[in-house]
Amino acid sequence: MKKPAIKLFIICALIILQSCEHILDQAEEKRAQENFTSEFMGKWTGTYSGDLSGSLTVNVAKDASAGVTRSANGGTDSYWTSLIGSSFNTTVKSPQGFIIYGNLQNKSGTWEMGSAKGTWSVTKN
Repeated sequence: MKKPAIKLFIICALIILQSCEHILDQAEEKRAQENFTSEFMGKWTGTYSGDLSGSLTVNVAKDASAGVTRSANGGTDSYWTSLIGSSFNTTVKSPQGFIIYGNLQNKSGTWEMGSAKGTWSVTKN
């Protein structure tokens, strides 16, 4: 075999090995995501108070997505967000503009809805 052919063979072999490694890394990452269970999974209930007050329910799914529902004066307002670690992803608000800040590690935080503000706390059921 001539030297240029050997070099070409080695380059092709390295490319193939690198591609296989990338595929294995992707498969391993997918398995890790499928096996992930949020340590905060479950139903959390509590209250929010301040400029407004009422009850608060947070349902955390296996994948750390979280449904937040506030209730006051017979009405409800809900939205879906997610947890980053134990903290709420603060990019999503309810249709009425309600949003909670804080985390489930401390089981508390603050909330806002327009100019209204206050605090919240929950316990795991």
